[in-house]
Amino acid sequence: MKGTFAAIAAVAATGLSIAASPASDIPSPPRVDQVATPARQLELGMTAEQVLRIMGKPAKTAAFSLDGADQCKLEFAGAAPAQIILADGKMSSVKLDVFRPDKANLPAFARAAWPGLAESAVRHVLGEPIEVHHLNLSGIHVDQWLFVRNGPADLSVFFRDGHVIARSIGRKVPNDLFRVELPSPPDAEGKGRLPVPRLGMTTTDIGQLFGPPRYRVDYVFNGQPSSHVVYKVSEKGTFTALTFVDGVVTGLEDLGRMPDDPSFKGR
Repeated sequence: MKGTFAAIAAVAATGLSIAASPASDIPSPPRVDQVATPARQLELGMTAEQVLRIMGKPAKTAAFSLDGADQCKLEFAGAAPAQIILADGKMSSVKLDVFRPDKANLPAFARAAWPGLAESAVRHVLGEPIEVHHLNLSGIHVDQWLFVRNGPADLSVFFRDGHVIARSIGRKVPNDLFRVELPSPPDAEGKGRLPVPRLGMTTTDIGQLFGPPRYRVDYVFNGQPSSHVVYKVSEKGTFTALTFVDGVVTGLEDLGRMPDDPSFKGR
């Protein structure tokens, strides 16, 4: 999203190399853990005060304007880091970083290679890597591209099935490359099902609340089945988008009212 990037240092001298493995370190096999994040208590439409009471002090904040509405992005660290958007003082979206794609504090130029970006797009924003390593990790084929800039340390960008899954400083393969941290189920107040969507709910929970989805896109990220699903959540014609990873809600977004478009009449 930001800016132009300087040419890669020493590419002409070093060239492109292909190797079987950049390091002897082997990451842990793929695993999914559950974390009891406070974000499970959040509901769309909560006020900023309510959000901060649950989540505490944000690690980063940024104010901006979108479609004439005042917006504020809040980022929270900790187990399953969260990003929350406030629109006119109320929570309009929340998403958890369950894959932890950034394994260290990255240099500014690295942010352009965001998770999910295709190889061709990474070449467009970062240029050619100085080295490419084709790895077989726990039977999983992963490509590691190495980039350098004047000053910052080497940057490793990891690809699986042709898309970015992680970024880290240096040449070491992160031990938690395949780890996924999903929110554990939210606590229900009293008996019965929760009346609103929350992080940590399952596809079954959401189906019981809203019935079949109006729109659905399925995909795979870092080996985990994922989907982006839109539900009609009220008789007034308001819609909510949910992100599922391995059948668990990891993101919520208030879409408000949507046009009577055939795309939203069913799955």
